Amino acid sequence: MKAAVLTGPRVVEIREVARPSLQAPHEVLLRTAVAGLCGSDLHYFVADRIGSEHIDYPAIVGHECSAVVEEVGPNVRRVKPGDRVAVEPSISCGTCDLCLAGRPNLCRRIRFLGHPGEKDGCLAEYFVMPEACCFPLPDGLSMIEAMLAEPLSIALHALGLAGGYPGRTIGVLGSGPIGLSVILAAKAAGVPDVLATDKVDARAAAALRAGAAWSGNPDRTDVVKDIKDRNPLGLDAVFECSGDQAAVNQAVEIVRPGGRIIQIGIPMVERIDYPAAKMRRREISVQHVRRQNRCLERALLLVSMKHIRLDWLATHTFTPAQTGQAFALAADRTDGILKAAIAFEDTA
Repeated sequence: MKAAVLTGPRVVEIREVARPSLQAPHEVLLRTAVAGLCGSDLHYFVADRIGSEHIDYPAIVGHECSAVVEEVGPNVRRVKPGDRVAVEPSISCGTCDLCLAGRPNLCRRIRFLGHPGEKDGCLAEYFVMPEACCFPLPDGLSMIEAMLAEPLSIALHALGLAGGYPGRTIGVLGSGPIGLSVILAAKAAGVPDVLATDKVDARAAAALRAGAAWSGNPDRTDVVKDIKDRNPLGLDAVFECSGDQAAVNQAVEIVRPGGRIIQIGIPMVERIDYPAAKMRRREISVQHVRRQNRCLERALLLVSMKHIRLDWLATHTFTPAQTGQAFALAADRTDGILKAAIAFEDTA
């Protein structure tokens, strides 16, 4: 089969690799329909490390996807060949202390689709996952929407960690696909006032389309002043979705005393700083987010019931042969790109 393989920083090769086969009775062979490029995939593309984690090349990445069931093991009951599915990329053991405590996203033996050194990703014609990770699609849900449900599930998990309804006024710093998904999820949850930022004008504009009441570009305006002018008492919660130190600093300035910062963005560096004295005096909480925790099925339901519309986030579609071009465009954030989708077959 063909796969898009990262062979070095900013280098993608289309290679012929061995097609995977079922190794356990509960496994499912999946034929990739649509794969999306996540921010973590772009980190792997632009550098050979994320923080202290070194990436060994070659690597097949990708974990946001929809697929068609090609073959099933003898113990599989929920799906059958021909079924369209969305894919939960985390494979948890189900038996460790964290899984038993209801936190399988923190499983001590977790394997993640497309994580170098753990499991080859979905930027290939075929891949294998356990049945438990495969969710049949409701009628009418497109393959593009099914792929986009995975980043939405992260937003739903983050919103849950913030209390489900994090307050009347929240900030979203970084309006890429995850930040936009947070805005969409927050508006669906009834949050009336969302203020957003991004350094790319097209993404700041997309935040307004997603439902933000205001958006600003920190390279063009003093967003801290602008937000404080609108909300002198501060925001109830701030979702930091960029991983950028400057955005972290802004989050501390605009959150209210007793408020919460939800750290979703993944920094490229190993350490970021928080001003301890200011945060202590104002009793600001920080909640980090690790992927998602059992939220994919809910994401699919929200989209299928038309409570959240996602399809417009996939602004650019590429063929598998164009995967290198897709990576470059998405990493450089040019041409108004929000989400790059690699279509292995019909996206309907």
